[in-house]
Amino acid sequence: MATEGSAFSRENLARDLRALGIREGDVVLMHSRATSVARAHDLNKAPDLGMRWVIEALLDAVGPDGLLAVPTFTRTFAKTSEGPTGEVWHPDRTPSRVGSLTNYLLKWPGRFRSDHPTHSVAAVGKRAAEFCAGHSWREGATTFDWRGPWGKLVEWDGKILWLGTDMRTQTAVHTVEDWMRLPYMATCTALVDDGGRTVEIGVTQSPAGPRDFYRKGSKVETAWDAAGIARAGKVGLAECRLMDAAAFMGWLWKALLESPALLLPDGPDNAWSVEAKANTEDHVRKLKAGIITPAPPEKIMRKLGVV
Repeated sequence: MATEGSAFSRENLARDLRALGIREGDVVLMHSRATSVARAHDLNKAPDLGMRWVIEALLDAVGPDGLLAVPTFTRTFAKTSEGPTGEVWHPDRTPSRVGSLTNYLLKWPGRFRSDHPTHSVAAVGKRAAEFCAGHSWREGATTFDWRGPWGKLVEWDGKILWLGTDMRTQTAVHTVEDWMRLPYMATCTALVDDGGRTVEIGVTQSPAGPRDFYRKGSKVETAWDAAGIARAGKVGLAECRLMDAAAFMGWLWKALLESPALLLPDGPDNAWSVEAKANTEDHVRKLKAGIITPAPPEKIMRKLGVV
């Protein structure tokens, strides 16, 4: 693994990624902090501030039969909705709001991007177009629809990489919230470019309200660390975690069945959270009793190990 004295290079990054557990043919969804992989003076000397080497190293590690994906979420909510505003969604023009590496991948030759107006995903590699399909507002996709990248991440035995990040960036948490149909997920409004005309559309199962996992040392982060399922190591100087996507989502699903308020803030002072907890506890009881049906089909539920 990387040491403080390791030279910053594409080759050494790829070596570290392989040591962490990334293999040829892997499907990897990455959450990233670009500046975490090296010291500032090394990043300044590298091509495109080191971002090119990071992407190239990941593609080297997964090989020609593998795939690299990143979230490319946007500021496209209407002002009447909860969420970041200021942009109109177009899959080829709207920038990502979740980091420089994600915007860098959007410029990569041969990349594909899903057509969700607020929570799109971009991918490069084998079957990238197929990976991004099924996640379009034109098809009524929910924000983390199982028919899109999030479901394929599970079906294709994908992995999640935290490159210099932690649980606070773990979008798979919201995926489980969507798939369990948790009652605090919202219907919001987004702005989209529809043939040159800006229109408002509904966005379902959208994250809204506070979450405990947005803070360092959250309840779910503490529980996940105790479970010891992820692999930890360094890529360059970045502290990293690598995990099986289905293993994480299945673990969280079971944890929420036992503790429905695991992702919500504690304390009586937040009226939204108090109501969300009560509604979620009732919802989970109905899930357990089979009164409410989860969103994904049985094939995905079996992958998660929750049927």
